[in-house]
Amino acid sequence: MKKNLIFIGFLALILGFTGCTNYGTQLTFGNIEFYYTDDITEDEAEATGDYLEVIGLTEGEESSIQLAKDGDTYLFRVVAAEDYEDIENYEQNVKTFLYSYSAEILDGEEVEFHYCDEYFKTLEVIKMDDNSSDNTEYEDELDIEVYNGTEIEYDNSVTFSEVDDFGNYLIDAGFTDGTTKSVILIKQRGTYIFKLVVDEASWNDPEYIDIASNFASNLSYDIFDGNPVEVYLCDDYFNTKTKVKM
Repeated sequence: MKKNLIFIGFLALILGFTGCTNYGTQLTFGNIEFYYTDDITEDEAEATGDYLEVIGLTEGEESSIQLAKDGDTYLFRVVAAEDYEDIENYEQNVKTFLYSYSAEILDGEEVEFHYCDEYFKTLEVIKMDDNSSDNTEYEDELDIEVYNGTEIEYDNSVTFSEVDDFGNYLIDAGFTDGTTKSVILIKQRGTYIFKLVVDEASWNDPEYIDIASNFASNLSYDIFDGNPVEVYLCDDYFNTKTKVKM
């Protein structure tokens, strides 16, 4: 992981400090007073602290950070300097941090950045982009193979052999029917990701999600040697709306 010195400097500028100690379990990482709530595991807290040390954030002024969760969403909460809104491009820099932190530490899970006052009362929330909840960045231009009308787009994170096995499996499973469809197959951090376009009614349909979860399990054991598989239910532009795990 490369240090982004400009971004580290930005983070150091926005952080403030609170001397209170009633915001969860407290740890110390360099000059950071770090708290985590009961819904955060000790391993997640320690990994976060290690990450902050790696990017150089723990070497700045004394500051306070809290890690919490709201449902499945992680909340990265910081006591912000009073003039943080005057810092140029602060919102984009925060999003850069969110995606990096999510990918490096939280296996791509959703994270929100909360600017807080000295009592950890939220002043402003910055989220990962609404129109691309997983912000997938493909390693290369996508290649395409066609199996009975279904276009499989993929990058160099997967091999042609894996794509071929996947395409033939879709034929055998009846997923392909000769009509034109497009799906995406990539691999991130050891997990195969199968992205497909579905209608909006299916994004939160428990029955459809259950089918997708079972399909992910079958793909894992029949095609991908037991490696984890996730199915992403997407809109017409492949923006992820629901992530379905095995």
